[in-house]
Amino acid sequence: MPERCEQTERVPIAITGVAATASLGGDAESIWRAMLAGRCGMAPMTDIESALPPGSLGGQAADLPSSYCPGLPREARYLRWTIEHALADAGLSAAIGPASRRCAVLGTTLHGLRAGGRFLRSGKARDLGSFLASATARISLDGLGIEGGALTTCSACSSSLGAVALAATLLESGQADVVVAGGYDAISEYAWAGFNSLRLIAEGPLRPFCRGRQGMKVAEGYGIVILERACEAAERGARVRAVLAGWGETADSHHLTQPHPQGEGALAAMQQALRGAGVEAADLGLIAAHATGTPENDESEFRALSRLLGEDLPRVPVVGFKSFLGHTLGGAGAVELVMSCMALRDQRVPACPNVRAEEIEFPGLNVSSGGAADRPVPCTLNTSLGFGGANTCVVLTQAERHRKQSARAGSGLPAGRRACITGVGVVLPGAVGHAAFVNCCCRPPDSRAQRGQGISDEAMAEYLNVRRARRLSQYVKFSLAAAAMAVRDAGLGGDRERLASANAILGSMHGSASFCYEYYSEIVSQGVMAANPVLFAEGVPNAAAAHLSVSLGVRGACQTIIGSRTAGLDALALAALRVQNGTADTVLVVAAEAPCGVVDDAYREYGLHASDERVSNARHPGFFRSFGGVAFVVESSTAAAARGAMAYGAVLGSRWAMPRAGGGGGPAGAVASVLTRLKPVPGRVIGSASGTWVDRAEQLGLRRAGMKDSGSGSEVFGELFAVSPFVGIARELVGGSTGEVLASLCTDWSGAASAVGLERLERRLGGAETPVGRGV
Repeated sequence: MPERCEQTERVPIAITGVAATASLGGDAESIWRAMLAGRCGMAPMTDIESALPPGSLGGQAADLPSSYCPGLPREARYLRWTIEHALADAGLSAAIGPASRRCAVLGTTLHGLRAGGRFLRSGKARDLGSFLASATARISLDGLGIEGGALTTCSACSSSLGAVALAATLLESGQADVVVAGGYDAISEYAWAGFNSLRLIAEGPLRPFCRGRQGMKVAEGYGIVILERACEAAERGARVRAVLAGWGETADSHHLTQPHPQGEGALAAMQQALRGAGVEAADLGLIAAHATGTPENDESEFRALSRLLGEDLPRVPVVGFKSFLGHTLGGAGAVELVMSCMALRDQRVPACPNVRAEEIEFPGLNVSSGGAADRPVPCTLNTSLGFGGANTCVVLTQAERHRKQSARAGSGLPAGRRACITGVGVVLPGAVGHAAFVNCCCRPPDSRAQRGQGISDEAMAEYLNVRRARRLSQYVKFSLAAAAMAVRDAGLGGDRERLASANAILGSMHGSASFCYEYYSEIVSQGVMAANPVLFAEGVPNAAAAHLSVSLGVRGACQTIIGSRTAGLDALALAALRVQNGTADTVLVVAAEAPCGVVDDAYREYGLHASDERVSNARHPGFFRSFGGVAFVVESSTAAAARGAMAYGAVLGSRWAMPRAGGGGGPAGAVASVLTRLKPVPGRVIGSASGTWVDRAEQLGLRRAGMKDSGSGSEVFGELFAVSPFVGIARELVGGSTGEVLASLCTDWSGAASAVGLERLERRLGGAETPVGRGV
């Protein structure tokens, strides 16, 4: 439960600040007024890196003042601008409230990929310094009083609404008092070329739901909402823009790039959001549809809306904000959510430009056209439907309406639910499966890691459909094999109903980096028309989550925490929170990393990769990069007990921290912060030593916290980035001491730190006569 707000029902969450930057303006008010006037922001994209075909238009963001942070990368500069405006709108300065109780959850599809273009043209690895999502977050948040941690999630075009849903999880669980949530994506040659290669870009205007619609317009956008628990917002006298009343997340479990033809996943997410908000479909005053203008997507979304609304379909106005702004990719959900807040405030519905009522293809669909209209808007529904079938929907209500109907605003948080780990999957070099993993961990140190040793498809064949996986990246293969192994180990392999209702949260620092490099190299060398659609689709950071959904039949929320060394541990922490607060009974958690020579070269340039290819130790500074995947099945204790499952361990708590700007002990201070705030206090700490400055930071932080490091997995397998903490956890779970409380600690190159508290159990949770699915 929240540390400062005692509630017996689901915690009401207030939006106290909003900000957006897009093609129609540099602030939310300017964008909204332009929409009410019927303006469309499509124009030549003069700041895109490559020449586009003549006549190409898109949604380039409005210029910022030239004096504002001129040296920052484009995505960080615009994102920081938007975050500052949102904090100001909420009346939150860096001096109000403890900075350690403020977090950020950002969603993006392409993070700092423009840095990849700079690198490919210059050949200088230093140009990749702002490539990773954690770098964008650090630059954008530095000095703004956000020290409780920053996470970046990707679920393709639903990323920023997914970030809002994760932010709600942090507030409900008491992990934070204020969360900066939303998303971004910069205009880029990478995105334009990819969507064009899929034949999704329209030559003419974006005309959602119309006959003869041609597709989307690529754009950029930055949208941020400030979220607080409503009780604390009231205590400080904050103005409430809207109430985040309900949200729903699902996966289609259908196809990487095509939506479910009947809109099954989208409908389920809409229904979840309405149930959580205590709102009937007939109560909606506005639907902010995903409305990309592509033929299949619009038809799928129409089918979902028609089933949701039934005979009320003609009454509820539908607005496609992308018809004004273009498709702002990972930023779309948050930018459009901000516009829904404005509609709630003004009780007005804008009309889609380039759309006439007689052109609508779908009978009964009330696409707003003709001109902005005054009408009652008591609550809104926003939909974001991304690649891989990732669907996220959010219901907003007016603050006054929420106060009147708070009694039916949620079903309440369950008490006493523990998050137990009931399955473990390990896919590492020379260690595919529990027995091989334990054997490798027990070898003498000088024989543990083999230079150049790989993981063949044949080694994973028991858990991977090798024929179907032939064209997949190694990152995706490792993720799928580790997840399938964990599911089987938990005894869930044949339980389709349980898997269908499960969530999945993945973590990766680099994702399918080799596919991205190959795809981007062709664009830079041959032009945007040379883009490979397969490489583009498979290189999206959430590709593994999409494939996992399809292969295992997972239809719950599927998100991927990206761009950070702590991404795997962050995913485990979020999974446990969602199990503990009743959002999910079962969550598959997977961390994976794949080899990529360009990545290795970049780390060598930064002095982090060892100069030779030996595993790092005190005499050989720097790390030796490795790869693979580790997965866990996290279940509620009640669900696991009902089927008589065995539990390896339980997740007891989690903490995040960002280094304080200009003081506070830097990364070591962040390490000490996360460890001292864990409850119960761990008896041992599994660090993330890698032979770099991280080792020194963690040792100093451990001393400040009065704790000791019990070793990491780097001495066994090398540096595994987001997978590294999972190696140590898996080693403890399959062969540690029962009943021991310990912590897994990981530090990112940005200086941010994450920690998860664990207890090893190895006990039956129900009445089964024999343990379920042990792999050793």
